[in-house]
Amino acid sequence: MQNKKRKVAQSEGREMIASVYHFLKAEYDFTVSYQEPNSDVSNLRNITRRTAQATGVSERTVQRVMREEKDMPRTPYARFKSPLKGRRKRDKKSNVDGYTAEVIRSTIQKFYIEHNQTPTLRKLKQIFQDKIGFNGGKYTLRSLLMKLGYHWRKTDNNRKVMVERYDVQAGRLKYLKQIALYRSQGRPIVYTHESYVKTTHVRSAGTEHGFIDNGSLVYEANSATGIYYSKINFDNYVKWLDEQLLPNVPARSVIVLDAYHKIRAEKPPTSASNRFDMQRWLTAKQIPFDSDMRKVELYDIIKKQKRNFVTYKIDDYIKSKGFEVLRLPPHHPELNAMERIWGILKRYVAARTDKQKTVNTEELILESIENISSETWSNSFQSVLNTEAEYMTYYDTEFEFTLDLQDDSADDTVTEHSTSDYN
Repeated sequence: MQNKKRKVAQSEGREMIASVYHFLKAEYDFTVSYQEPNSDVSNLRNITRRTAQATGVSERTVQRVMREEKDMPRTPYARFKSPLKGRRKRDKKSNVDGYTAEVIRSTIQKFYIEHNQTPTLRKLKQIFQDKIGFNGGKYTLRSLLMKLGYHWRKTDNNRKVMVERYDVQAGRLKYLKQIALYRSQGRPIVYTHESYVKTTHVRSAGTEHGFIDNGSLVYEANSATGIYYSKINFDNYVKWLDEQLLPNVPARSVIVLDAYHKIRAEKPPTSASNRFDMQRWLTAKQIPFDSDMRKVELYDIIKKQKRNFVTYKIDDYIKSKGFEVLRLPPHHPELNAMERIWGILKRYVAARTDKQKTVNTEELILESIENISSETWSNSFQSVLNTEAEYMTYYDTEFEFTLDLQDDSADDTVTEHSTSDYN
């Protein structure tokens, strides 16, 4: 049975509950004081139950709210507090870093090759407990797999499976072929990375020989210089490219970007665009159409073709400076060598943060960047090369990497709708 989600009354809701309680209590007291002889007012006696019925919350919530009111200071400005405000958020068990992504994807693929059978979530969960200390349930594991590009599908015999999306497979193959071509041409590969420690934003880049000199930018994420991820200012990123990265990378470098910089260089027409704009866009892209086509027909062609003409402002800018750009395929952080280096950096900072009462996070990050050795960099790049080679071999197999969900129901006490994954 699916667990009902508990309603949480915020500060205004708690004030309303208390007001209803006091109103109903005053009503009961008044009725008792002026009741007629032999009249029955027992149905009004349980104020807590009546308040719960009137407000749509549980009796326990009403009791909790009234206790909170009793403990509130007796001042005109005293107010109820929202119960979830200021509560520390639980760590998500379904977060995916590069190491986790590689272990999961590689384990699923090797399971077919080595055992010649379809893995179940129960079997995978046991393997991941040993390999990466995974302590979530099936529902968490499914969420994690969906973040890595798996989706639901029913087979011909009506069995329920998860299978890696074809667009994810195609995107990975395209990337692997392109980076192999660049390497065969002897072009330096420069990986970029953005992340944070607490509120400190870190932007950096590196080759197989180490961090790019003067290429690391470390600052407080809420400062005037910018904020994290989707709201990163385009001009600030260009400034970092101009002043710190591009002047210091080798000639003919290939800059590997992640998925966070997606401001389109050109927006294709939408269904609201006029017919002339649609025709002009199709003509510019050399896509054939009939001049007498109506607007709905033109847009149908655009919808089918526009994904082949996606370009990004940041890519065009880097190319204008004489470098190539290669974007990591979605859901594949393990193919970024910087992801592995970042894991080492975070552990370095965390170990020293625990030992010191007051720390300067920015200084610790810069210190860790200095301490990461060339051998560590070399090992990180070799690991990425091994992963790329391993992924390529699986395209030569005839397996369709699916996960059998039907065999799990009787083997695991954690149900699909259980909330125990998040406790």
